[in-house]
Amino acid sequence: MAAMTGREHGARQRARGLKLIIVYKAVKAPLVLALALVLTLNPEGTLHTLEHAAPDLSEGGALLGKLARFIDAHLTRRALGHGALLAWLDGATTSLEAFLLWRGKAWGEWLVVVGLATLVPFELEAIVRHPTFARCCAAALNVVVVAYLVRLRLAEHRSGTKESSGAP
Repeated sequence: MAAMTGREHGARQRARGLKLIIVYKAVKAPLVLALALVLTLNPEGTLHTLEHAAPDLSEGGALLGKLARFIDAHLTRRALGHGALLAWLDGATTSLEAFLLWRGKAWGEWLVVVGLATLVPFELEAIVRHPTFARCCAAALNVVVVAYLVRLRLAEHRSGTKESSGAP
């Protein structure tokens, strides 16, 4: 078996990284769209369920207690309507990103880059206000994905190739 060249190894790594991003997007999209559907079709039921779940959550430790206090302070029918709208937007965008990445479209990668890069300043502000391990991990992961996709696109642009970037 012949040894892989650096370029072949890089292409294989890129394909693996892109496949992970595609799988994440393909799993996230239907889950967020299902949430949007529930919030749209049954806002009263969702409101009722969350109002009754909040007291139980408060007994589940510090993190769940924070969630219970957040629900008590912010849960309204209007907030659920805004949540539904955001879920529809996120689900549609994530679906489009997954499809374009799966098809090997370079501009699909740029769409992911723009989407994630616009979130980073908000994530950093949230970290400054209330630093948590989860927020730091989410921000770091978004920065890594943005850097990875930008590097991938620029490398392919410099090499003059129009390879599919790991599309199945």
